[in-house]
Amino acid sequence: MCVDMLKVNATFKVVLLASAFMILGFPEPAGASRVYEEDDDARRPFFTFLRPAESDPESQLAYSDELRENNRPRGAMRQYRALVRHWPNSREAPRAQYKYARLLEERGRESRAFDEYQTLIDDYAGQFPYSDVLERQLRIAKGHLEERRGRIFFFRGFTSPERAIPKLENIIDNAPQWGRAPEAQYLLGKAYEMTRDYLLAAHAYETLQIRYPRSEFVEEAAFGRARVLYQIAREHRNYDQASETAIIALNMFLRNHPGSEHRDTAREYVETLTEQRARIAFNKADYYDRIAKRPRAAIMAYEMLVERFPRSDWTEHAQSRIDALQSKMEGSSEK
Repeated sequence: MCVDMLKVNATFKVVLLASAFMILGFPEPAGASRVYEEDDDARRPFFTFLRPAESDPESQLAYSDELRENNRPRGAMRQYRALVRHWPNSREAPRAQYKYARLLEERGRESRAFDEYQTLIDDYAGQFPYSDVLERQLRIAKGHLEERRGRIFFFRGFTSPERAIPKLENIIDNAPQWGRAPEAQYLLGKAYEMTRDYLLAAHAYETLQIRYPRSEFVEEAAFGRARVLYQIAREHRNYDQASETAIIALNMFLRNHPGSEHRDTAREYVETLTEQRARIAFNKADYYDRIAKRPRAAIMAYEMLVERFPRSDWTEHAQSRIDALQSKMEGSSEK
């Protein structure tokens, strides 16, 4: 009885397995008729849920186009994908891939469309309208910088620049010499700045100035780099090197772009950071003065502050401490 039950179970499992193979659409058995016999199996997946409606890629593309023209976008998308999956090396495959990506974009699935355009660039170089695809990728990436998500009543929502970063990097890698590559590089710096990743933003802005020195975005990139270095210095107010680096970048911007609309803001940044550096210098001198009790070292530090920052608000305090310490030291010498 047990042996019979085991045989029944084994037979049942075989039937289930055979059914699964049929449902999942494994390759057709040997001897099945096929019309298209070029080398189209090189990249075909082991199995797929997508089955083409026609027996050759040319007819499949025509059928997919017909679905699209008859306002059946979902069916057209499915059949375009089936063509690419079953005949990846055919002449029709890049055309189907491009039309599939276009439908995704038209239906608002822009991130997915960007990835499908990238598939075109990676797998079908020279077989599609290259500039058009790059334009569409850039438009999608810019949309991520500008769009606001999660809007509720009076709440305007929030932007998602982090979604744009990998897309902009892809565009720059795809076509570093493309006419709009400088714009993509600038937007990459802007995206990093919006996510408060200031070091990467500074690097992106600097890369634009080095790689595309004649670009119309050079001035904005120069000020962008100085601006993010200013932000770093303000976030690390006791780190004098950060302030000095930012001041150098700001002065360089003012020297190279004296007529810029950002010149007044740049000068304000320089004044703020100069005052910040003066405060750091005063704190150092004050440490020698009041905590370490080293009047000679304190006088030297105060004098250095007066020399380096003659117009600072801290200069008067430093000079008064110099006078007081010198008077005290003279009095001690007389005694």
